[in-house]
Amino acid sequence: MDGENRIILNVGGIRYETYKATLKKIPATRLSRLTEALANYDPVLNEYFFDRHPGVFAQVLNYYRTGKLHYPTDVCGPLFEEELEFWGLDSNQVEPCCWSTYSVHRDTQSTLAILDKLELDDEQPSEEAIARLFGFEEALLNGELTCWQRTKPKIWALFDEPSSSTGAKVSALRLLGRYGARTGECNQHRGKHTLFAET
Repeated sequence: MDGENRIILNVGGIRYETYKATLKKIPATRLSRLTEALANYDPVLNEYFFDRHPGVFAQVLNYYRTGKLHYPTDVCGPLFEEELEFWGLDSNQVEPCCWSTYSVHRDTQSTLAILDKLELDDEQPSEEAIARLFGFEEALLNGELTCWQRTKPKIWALFDEPSSSTGAKVSALRLLGRYGARTGECNQHRGKHTLFAET
């Protein structure tokens, strides 16, 4: 009788055994809809075969068992997202203890997408326009620019114009990375604070 309730899943050559009821815990997912009529069912071996990443699947199956989705640190974020999508799971269900690690990948992807979409301005402002902007037009006309007056516009462009140079893009990416890390830390702290408040 117990054998009828058990199911064998071969994922990437690794065999996992669980109960059918376990796979029904999360409805509307690939594993909750398994039937013997599917092409990936082998009646001789009495198992379902999926040519997917077995390490990520261990976390997926654990999610069905415990209701907690953890991020494996030995895989990259895009692979983890791709596997979750294949199994029909929502990446927003990642546990708070893993969220900061996982969100770094998402923040980096988002930042890179933004930087890719930035239109680079081919027209650089003239030296006169820059001098006018910073209030040292007279020094420029007299040829008396100090080292600071020549450097100040470059520093300003580095932080205010993320598309002005490669250095500015790297600076913006680092700043956004730090912001993402701090946000992750805050979210992680918020999750711990919530747990303590409930007990």
